[in-house]
Parts: sequence; C-alpha cells; structure tokens
Amino acid sequence: IEQDPEEMFAGAKDVLREALAAARLDSRDVAGIGLVTQRGSALAWDARTLRPLAPAQSWQDQRTAERVAGFRALGIPINTLATATKLEWWLAHDEAVKAAAREKRLRFGTPDVWLAARLSGGALHVTDPGNASCTALFDVAGGEWAQGLLDLFSVPRESLPEIVPTSGVVGELPAALLGTPVRVAAIAGDQQASAFAQGIGRPGEAKLTLGTSAMFDVHTGEVVAEPIAGSYPLALWWLADGTRAFCLEGAVITAGSAIDWLIELGIARDAAELSALATAAGSSAGVSFVPALQGLGTPFMDDAARGALLGLSRGSGRGEIARAALEGIAQRCSDVCEAFGLGALPLRVDGGLAQSDFLLQSLADFSGCEIARAREVETTALGAAFLAGLATGVFESAASCREALPAPAVFASRIAVADREAARER
Repeated sequence: IEQDPEEMFAGAKDVLREALAAARLDSRDVAGIGLVTQRGSALAWDARTLRPLAPAQSWQDQRTAERVAGFRALGIPINTLATATKLEWWLAHDEAVKAAAREKRLRFGTPDVWLAARLSGGALHVTDPGNASCTALFDVAGGEWAQGLLDLFSVPRESLPEIVPTSGVVGELPAALLGTPVRVAAIAGDQQASAFAQGIGRPGEAKLTLGTSAMFDVHTGEVVAEPIAGSYPLALWWLADGTRAFCLEGAVITAGSAIDWLIELGIARDAAELSALATAAGSSAGVSFVPALQGLGTPFMDDAARGALLGLSRGSGRGEIARAALEGIAQRCSDVCEAFGLGALPLRVDGGLAQSDFLLQSLADFSGCEIARAREVETTALGAAFLAGLATGVFESAASCREALPAPAVFASRIAVADREAARER
C-alpha cells in the first residue's frame, strides 16, 4: 500500500492556506505551527534535491510481514508498522535508495520528517521522540538512535533525522510558502498529540482514538514501563522545559476500516446510517462480528487472524449486521482495556468513529469503564495547536491547555455485571 510523497506535501500546503483563509488571517498572525502526522509510513528522499526516491510505504503495507515473522520467532517484539523493516526492504530491493545510501545522500523518515523537510525547503531534518520511538530504531529510555538497531537493519545513521523536543521552536517555514516566515513550534505523532489534547497528564490516565484502527495509550509517567502482552513502550512527549512523559500503546487493528468495508458492501451509505441501523435493530439477534480483517492486535498479536461473521440466520438483516459490527469493535476495544487493567479512571475517547453514540455505549457496557468523549473529536489537530501554542507562549503550561478543554460527553455502563460477563464470554 503506497502513497505519493509529493501529494502529502501538496496536501499540507493546501491545509495551511485553507486554514488561514477560513480564519480570515494571514501568516503574520500565526505564532507557530504544529506538525502532526500518522507515524507508521516510511519515506525516502534525496538530500540534495528533496525529491522522493520511491513511493511512500504506508503504515498498512505488509511487504515486510515475512521478515517481521522471523524477528518474532526469535522473541523480538516488532510488527509491520515499524518503519525499520520498510527501509531495510528498500535497501535490499530499490536501486535508487541503494545508490543514495552509497553516496550518503539518502534521507529517511516518517511523514513528519518528510513534511518538515519539504515545508522548510530542506532546512529541517528533524523528528520528535514520539515519532522516533515508532520506528524500531530508537532507544526510548536513552532518547537517541540505537546503534545496535541501526546495525541490525543496515540503516545508515546519516539518513536519520535529528531528535528535537515535541514542543519547541525548531526552525521556520520560508516566506515564499505563506507570505512571511512562520515558526515550526511542535512535531508530534498523531496518537501522542491526541493524548496531549485529551489532557492525559498523569500516570494511569488513558485515551482511545477510534479511527481506521483504534489506538490505546496509557500514561506511564517519566519512566519507560515494562510492556504488557501486545503493547509497546513509546515516548509520549518531551517538552522544551525538560518534561518527559512515556506511555504504553496497544492497538485494535481493524476499527473504522471495518465500517468502511460494510459501506463498500452496501450495508449502509455512511457511518452515521450504520450507527442508526444498529440502534434501531434493538439486538443483533445472535449475530456476532470479529473485526480481524487485518489480523488481531493487542493483546493477541496474531497477524494471520481473519474476521468472522457468526450466528447468521435467514432473519439476519442490515440492522443486525450493523449492530454486530459496532459491538464487535467495542468488544475488541474492551479486550485492550482488560489487558491494560484500566481500573477506575475514565477512558477518554476521540476520533471520527467516536461520533457513534451506539459504539461508545457498547464500549461502556462491555468494558465496565466510564467513557468520556472529547467535545472536539479531531484531537490530533487540537494537540498540534496546544503543543505549538505551548512553545510560543500562547499557553503558559500544559495545565493551561487542559483547562481550555470543554467538559466531555460521558457514557456509563447500563447493563448488569452478569450480563457484561456473559457478553464478554460469548
């Protein structure tokens, strides 16, 4: 699954210009920008020309699955999301990338690194610890690229970006881009930015982002925690004042993508209609859906698992299937909550799929947790603003960012403990 790096760059420029136009502002009014992207895609480009050497390998790309399986057989916890195996694949199979590496003009990174380089005209080759810790090349505790891992994957050190704080001014966009220079004041991964915007500031606090996949992150404090089954320790953020925070992350690989699949099959026109069908059905009438269309993530970590639609009868209709699908996603998210031992703290939820009241109520019922939905569900964008505003003095502290958040919508469990246990066992 590939993407066009130049299309990413063009899209980023469009977003900047459209945001200014919609706000009726110009670049002189901007304190700084926050650059937040998804973290698992890999890009390779020429340091001299800033031109891509190959199409980007998307985070969903599976061409390194066999290599990953070999590492896992040796007890090395890695998955195909890690960009290390993607660069290793290029260095073995792509002549342009191999030539650039030999001539020391190869530049490699996740989407944040690419966009920072292109938007700055080549002045920036940087990433933050949160993005870096998703590459499988980074020493999360030490805060630097791990030479042993670079050697394992044959990655040349000069191709990798400098590590900079998540929130802090690291450079600027040239005047040619927006009219006047604009400071680059934050760089973060999408899940880390979402956690910041959700006010996840203390150990034990957790958030779940319901997007194409469902990503669960729990704050573990200022130290790297021992991972539970199917989780990964990551940097959450490093702030300019020296504050460091870490998390454990787990994933439900198929969440919103299961809804997209049902829409493509004609079960509903859009996610809102699917949620309405599920609500109107009253029950799934015995239908169950296991959303493992791309394998099972936390805590099972079974890439070979596939989805299942069970309990169908002649009476099963669109509503029953819609309900089973949303309940299946809620059940998988409950698997993750149980694996992490979430406890009494509310689970903060965001992302496009979080707009489904039915899904969130099902999650509250099956997990037994209080679910708190952010008023602004696109929290990655809000996190970009908070982190950039923190670096430029728009916000005084992380606490003042949290104070700016409106109260969430809360969903509490409505079913008896015995009914929850029976549903989970089934």
